Amino acid sequence: MKKQVYRIAALMMAALFLCLCPLENVLAEGAAAPETQGTENAAPTEKPKVSAADLQNQGILSVGAKGEEVTKLQQRLKDLGYLNGKVDGKFGGGTKRAVIAFQRRNGLTTDGEAGADTLAKLYSDDAKAAPGNEKTDVLAGDVPMLVNKTHTVDEFFTPADLVKLKDVLGTKLVKVKYKNTMGVRTAVEALKAMLEAAKADGLGKKWQISAGYRTWDQQVSMLNQKTSAYKKKNKGWSSSKARRAALRSVAEPGSSEHHLGLAFDINKQGSSNFAGTKHSAWLNEHCWEYGFIIRYQKEKEEITGFIAEPWHIRYVGVEHAKYMKEHNLCLEEYIQGIENGTIVIGGGSAEAPAEEGNTEEETAEEPADSEAPENTGDGAEDAGTPDDLLEDLPEDSDEEPDEGAAA
Repeated sequence: MKKQVYRIAALMMAALFLCLCPLENVLAEGAAAPETQGTENAAPTEKPKVSAADLQNQGILSVGAKGEEVTKLQQRLKDLGYLNGKVDGKFGGGTKRAVIAFQRRNGLTTDGEAGADTLAKLYSDDAKAAPGNEKTDVLAGDVPMLVNKTHTVDEFFTPADLVKLKDVLGTKLVKVKYKNTMGVRTAVEALKAMLEAAKADGLGKKWQISAGYRTWDQQVSMLNQKTSAYKKKNKGWSSSKARRAALRSVAEPGSSEHHLGLAFDINKQGSSNFAGTKHSAWLNEHCWEYGFIIRYQKEKEEITGFIAEPWHIRYVGVEHAKYMKEHNLCLEEYIQGIENGTIVIGGGSAEAPAEEGNTEEETAEEPADSEAPENTGDGAEDAGTPDDLLEDLPEDSDEEPDEGAAA
């Protein structure tokens, strides 16, 4: 009996000991808690910023780096078709975009910094060159090339046979606002013929070309510039809201027709309302005779995805332009009709899709969007901007950003 009592007592002591051990641990943890808790609740320290010079000393080239290493980097990127800008030994935004493009193409981390892995791949024999490094004949084929929000070109796209407008158009015929403005030769020659016809009709003065071919980098810079301008004027706006507002007047890189070298922004010097001028009315009535269309018209906004731009003309060729004019079609409708067989190129008997709304006579007599702002040369405006962004937005500037600065 006594042995059983002893056994029970021993078991009870063991159980009590086991119960007290966790409590002892808790108390011990509690004693240490102030120090630990202070560490856990401390505000997270920001990662210290490392300067470009310090990174360069570590063998990493980034924005702000300078010198022979950057020159060598830029030259290699240019040789592989990733860099369109100057080789100047200064690591800027254009060089960063070229590095990102190279990294993406070669399966590397796309951070825009040329570290050990990127540099090793870049200077290796198996470094992949930029795709589509060849120049594209944008007038090849029977159907006009379509570029919009759903049909884009990549950052390496370059049209063939580009010429400077100033080398083809006389200074007495038109003012080319920026001396390096370029376009595809066939389109520029058609532009010259059209302006000569306008001159013969008594409208030979005050024409101005403010935009033509634009590179991917120029489009990126233009969008960033417009976004920054909106943020500066609207202190409470987020970056995303400012960007959405900027997309009203600047197309996303890759979705601008200016990449083709077939589109031009044409207006009247000194005019703040091109749609209300005789120049705009003449353009609406006659541009198709020379192979051009008014690409973005008010009644087609839901189809094109861009708001009306009476100054933005696109070269498609006389046959295509004539058919679209006669049947009141935008380029998207025209190409869809060709694809589904309702329009036969050169067939003459095919019927275009029925169209409601303005007739071609109304379009010619009443230029699209009489309240549109003066051409800023920024590219197509976004018709899909949320309603809250359409209220109290700053007026667009009448001046186009300098192309040299944008590049």
